[in-house]
Amino acid sequence: MEIAIVGNGIAGVTAAKSISENLPGAEITIFTEEEYNYYPRPLLDRLLSGSMDLNGMFPYNDEWYGKKGIRVSLGDRVTDIDTSSKKINTSKSGACGYDRLLLATGASPFVPPLEGVPAGKVFAYRNIADVLRIRSFARDKKKAAVIGGGLLGLETAKALADRGMKVAVIEHNTRLLPRQLDEEGASLIKSRIEKMNIEVLLGAAPERVDADLFVVSAGIRSNTGLAKACGIGVQKGILVDGGLRTDRPDVFAAGDCAEFNGTVYGIIPAALEQGQAAASNMIGRPVEYKGTTFQATLKVAGIDVASIGIVNPEGEGYESIIRKDAAKGIYRKCVIKDGKLAGSIIIGERSGVASLARIIRDGIDISKNRDALMGDDAALSGIPMKGSTN
Repeated sequence: MEIAIVGNGIAGVTAAKSISENLPGAEITIFTEEEYNYYPRPLLDRLLSGSMDLNGMFPYNDEWYGKKGIRVSLGDRVTDIDTSSKKINTSKSGACGYDRLLLATGASPFVPPLEGVPAGKVFAYRNIADVLRIRSFARDKKKAAVIGGGLLGLETAKALADRGMKVAVIEHNTRLLPRQLDEEGASLIKSRIEKMNIEVLLGAAPERVDADLFVVSAGIRSNTGLAKACGIGVQKGILVDGGLRTDRPDVFAAGDCAEFNGTVYGIIPAALEQGQAAASNMIGRPVEYKGTTFQATLKVAGIDVASIGIVNPEGEGYESIIRKDAAKGIYRKCVIKDGKLAGSIIIGERSGVASLARIIRDGIDISKNRDALMGDDAALSGIPMKGSTN
């Protein structure tokens, strides 16, 4: 079976790895516009700060790809797809046939118009090439502004500060991490960020800031152009069903480019789950993807932050319980509805994050175990798992 995968981000590589392991002998080719093999995007801030060199970015070497039977065509842009003849055309390889095709084209950074800011000072931040351009430009610069106070924006700010630059974060919202945190959690993060000598400007516009360099981290837009050009159904992303199938036979989509039930997730857990589910369906092992619980678990400028599920509930019937320790920088919030955990924020500690995610995902009744939600993994282990008879 010939498998073609467009894009070598986490969704594409996860799918290739899964197909290789479950269908030995499959001919798998990944086509990517980038000049580099797969790398975890969360490592980009280390490359930007200089704490990691380029060689450390790649978890898999050529030998790994060879053993897996995966061929990667670097710097090879797919220009069009003929779904009737099952062929793709690329900038380097020319025409290539496929039995199954996975579109894992990812997303591109959204760069809003920045009035009063010279275009030569503005940089997007999404891949290795972007980081190398920023590093080169910033070599003799003193002041930087980061547009966007989300996860990537704060990591970018910390990386630039680690390079010795004076940094300001500009967020148009009234709080940092508006998607992941509530007012109190965001306030805690803001105070911690400011202690790192990073200025935080909320409800602000870029023209207020005098800087040598502006890095934009203001969200992403799915890369749907290739799919749209060949007639595949597209809205915010490439439309897929529960099998990650598009509306064209034997064409699938996964990751930041895919839209399932009206949602483009744009998070790593979704890209992993979709890549795995797509791979299984592509080789005739039916799996139904039912969506991904929103979850972000990482360090924000060195601070442990986890956000899972619904953390800013709207409507009636929700209740929040909170534990906080300002001196230690700890904040834990659990949102409950109808006896079940709907969402959680954990700042300043790691224990319990995986357990809370499992409780949310499995829809476990916690009405008799509410106090345990404020505890660590040991306390949470006492909550019966789904299907338990305890």
